[in-house]
Amino acid sequence: MIIELALNGPTPRTVNRYVPRTPEEVTAVALEGIELGASIVHNHTDDVMFSADGAHDVEPYLQAWTPILDRHPDVLLYPTMGAAARGIPVQRRWGHVEELARRGMGMTLVDPGSVNLGLTSDGNLDPVAAVEPYANPHADVDHMITRTAELGAALSISIFEPGYLRTALTWHRTGRLPAGAIVKLYFGGRLEFGLPPTATALEAYLEMLEPTGLPWSVAVLGGDVVDCGLAELAVRRGGHVRVGLEDHAGPGEPSNADLLRSLADLLRDMGRAPATITQTRAILGVPSRTAGLWGRTFSGDAPADVLAGAVVTMTFTAPDGIAVHAGGNRLGFRATAGPDRLTVDDRVRSTRMACPPEVQSLDDWLVALLTAGPAYSLDGDTLTLTAGISRIDLVASPERH
Repeated sequence: MIIELALNGPTPRTVNRYVPRTPEEVTAVALEGIELGASIVHNHTDDVMFSADGAHDVEPYLQAWTPILDRHPDVLLYPTMGAAARGIPVQRRWGHVEELARRGMGMTLVDPGSVNLGLTSDGNLDPVAAVEPYANPHADVDHMITRTAELGAALSISIFEPGYLRTALTWHRTGRLPAGAIVKLYFGGRLEFGLPPTATALEAYLEMLEPTGLPWSVAVLGGDVVDCGLAELAVRRGGHVRVGLEDHAGPGEPSNADLLRSLADLLRDMGRAPATITQTRAILGVPSRTAGLWGRTFSGDAPADVLAGAVVTMTFTAPDGIAVHAGGNRLGFRATAGPDRLTVDDRVRSTRMACPPEVQSLDDWLVALLTAGPAYSLDGDTLTLTAGISRIDLVASPERH
């Protein structure tokens, strides 16, 4: 059973002192959560969902996620995004999501509809809510799903109300929903939206969802998914569960770790266990980030017509680094590995030493090869890179990084 940890959201520390807000705090809480069984982690930064331009900075995510992925390269991480109010283009408000996925660091997210959020059970508006709807027009949804498929990323689909699910299932039925998707059924607790966290409401969703075979999870926004009984219902019906301080509302002031332990106790009583990171990827059909290239070093002879006798060494360091050395300058690249092609940033790092002309020519050849977006194949320990008429064959060393 997959556990997702939604560790902060827009929840302020005035509500709960344990909400992590800085990148360093997010890293620490995420690592603790992974040790307690979470295999998907979701966080917000201090960029708000309803802002003047909708743009979210990618840097706080990089700061928080890089140490997490260094420890757990295959854990699934995903960010939030801004709302489409006031004509904000999807390319702007979803740009950080795309950049993180391009680097192979995170899932994407798609919210396939629009909804009013923020009305609470006492009839007031939550202070973090906007006066405008959380808007995701169909054209924006189309863009997000299409780009997710092109990036080969796993997909988190948020379901705030039944119309969202019907939209997502239409994408699935017509063959446009990317592989690796998980449907997140969000129920309204203290927040008055969508369906309440009841057995009848869950069955209404599952009547539509179960025939597809898509994996799904439940969360209660403004409630306690364990205490209200929804987590147990979901697990018995074959679903997965999300917990965390983004969603929680109730007595006391629990930490994210407390909420994870509460769910772990429930699973233990049911004779169930949290899915490992490897098992989670298998359930979703998402290949390992570390399989294949990442964490490995390859070396081999340079092409004889470029520089006979030279040895090229290429190290792939998760999440997106390629270090290359062939006797001249040390070169650094940022790249994303698709199923059979590398997408490499053309901003190359180099030690910029003066080299003999023939060595510099080899460096230039390697830069041209990689920044051309070469096709690659991995046959056992042999890596082949090709771009046009250029080709190099390298063999893996036993070391992993």
